[in-house]
Amino acid sequence: MKTLKILAIIGATSLFVGCASMPRELSDHKEIPGGEYTGEAQNNRPEEIKYQKLPDNMQYVRASDSLVIATYNKLKEDLSVEEGNLPIADYLFLMPGTWEKISSTGQNENFNKRKNTYTVEAGPEKFKFKYAIPKTDKSARHAWEGVRKEIRHPAFYTAPEGSEEANAVGEISIRAISTEEMATIVWFSPFKMVEPLFIVNNTYMLGFNKKGQLEVIDELPYYLPYAEKMKAIIADYERQKQEYERQKQEYEQKKKEYEEAKKNSK
Repeated sequence: MKTLKILAIIGATSLFVGCASMPRELSDHKEIPGGEYTGEAQNNRPEEIKYQKLPDNMQYVRASDSLVIATYNKLKEDLSVEEGNLPIADYLFLMPGTWEKISSTGQNENFNKRKNTYTVEAGPEKFKFKYAIPKTDKSARHAWEGVRKEIRHPAFYTAPEGSEEANAVGEISIRAISTEEMATIVWFSPFKMVEPLFIVNNTYMLGFNKKGQLEVIDELPYYLPYAEKMKAIIADYERQKQEYERQKQEYEQKKKEYEEAKKNSK
């Protein structure tokens, strides 16, 4: 089990912020250094997939414009047809948002996977997240096809089986992750964010490796309740910090007054 210590409040005097530094640490992949790792990233891309301004404490690895564009076109083509063939990496990470959805729809019973957890510690709070990695190429393909079906057919798992609604094809949008979305997920991801990285239908986060193979699947709305709790923890810390600073100044002032009074009494 991996633990990410996001912030710890000790008394009202210190704040420690941390996160895992290796983008594939959970699967023993080699570290990808920060910066441009496949060529120049000058953001000469279609408007919808231009990389956005980074929030504070964000680790983000930009890929070359050519790789991002090629992967974007491949993904767009794959989602436009009923039977796709998107390249999938040797390790496919079904991250917490996606893994919960797959588990809730019963799809997890039909493929082999390795399950694990990691914990985010935030002051007095501990958030435990579950994820999975399919063990075989067939299982990875099965997992992606389940997500892909929901992307193409939004009501597939909720409408009556075989109904017109369940089989209706929805509109598909693909774009870069926004600054706000990065700020939401940064607290809860054990990885750096590594391009190519896309948000599909404002929900699904799909990450690819430097070969353009699908490597990470997650769902951003899953983290919103946790982000609200994190904001409350940080706000409470800021209140404690301000109170500590106020008390410190008050103490320093009284100390100064005491020293002056002591000096004058001699």
